[in-house]
Amino acid sequence: MRSLLNFLLRYKTLILFLVLEAVALIMISSSHNYHQTVLYGAARNVSGFMGKGLARGTYYFRLRQVNEELVAENMSLRRRLEGLTSAPQDSFTAVRDTISGINYTYLNARVINNSVNKQKNFITLDRGSKHGVTNGMGVASSDGVVGVVVGVSRNYSVVMSLLNSEFRLSSSIARNDYFGSLAWDGTNYRYARLSEIPHHVSIAEGDTIVTSGYSAIFPPGLMVGALTGDQKRGGDFVSLKVLLSADFKKLTNVYLIGNLTREERNNLEEEVVQ
Repeated sequence: MRSLLNFLLRYKTLILFLVLEAVALIMISSSHNYHQTVLYGAARNVSGFMGKGLARGTYYFRLRQVNEELVAENMSLRRRLEGLTSAPQDSFTAVRDTISGINYTYLNARVINNSVNKQKNFITLDRGSKHGVTNGMGVASSDGVVGVVVGVSRNYSVVMSLLNSEFRLSSSIARNDYFGSLAWDGTNYRYARLSEIPHHVSIAEGDTIVTSGYSAIFPPGLMVGALTGDQKRGGDFVSLKVLLSADFKKLTNVYLIGNLTREERNNLEEEVVQ
């Protein structure tokens, strides 16, 4: 109480001034329409500014929930395109590819560990064997291909990132279907190189690069990136620089892809080769 009295006595002049100022403003606004309009307009501007700031703050803290909702919506749309209507679940959902006829399964997952600054980068997901995850499954985000599962425990799985010097992805130019091998060169995490493209192939900056479907891991047509203007020519082929569609520094939600006939296909191909 004594502190409050000391405060009032110390700043009595300022407090009196503010009180009189407020009274004067109220009297002016109540007796003159112009001043009243100006004050009401100022009050609305302040209120609007504070409301906008509050809305932005609320949205920022909801980003994680919004991101998860977008991933669920993306998976729901993918299922709908394949003729499915079931809601997203914590188990794999079977999807039949209408182009290749291969049966695929999809499961959403969350990234809990990730690296982009090494020569061999890996990603950890919050899905494991109890969710049906096995080695060799493909991993993608709503933006594009991410990698392949190389390790699984009961609750977690480890993915060899596309940003791994040992990773190779069979990719094709969507416009003309010419395919090659895409690999990261270990420098900029936003770019990779597509090699083994013949010299005579017509290419243009901005051409879309997608999965070819020639591997038993990814279905055809998944987004990989877009061509830049950088080309390296040598021998019978040209190497093309690709801007990856997936930003690996912002990965939070992905989905796992399982090919139900992968083992049958691999066994047959190995048998014929041997």
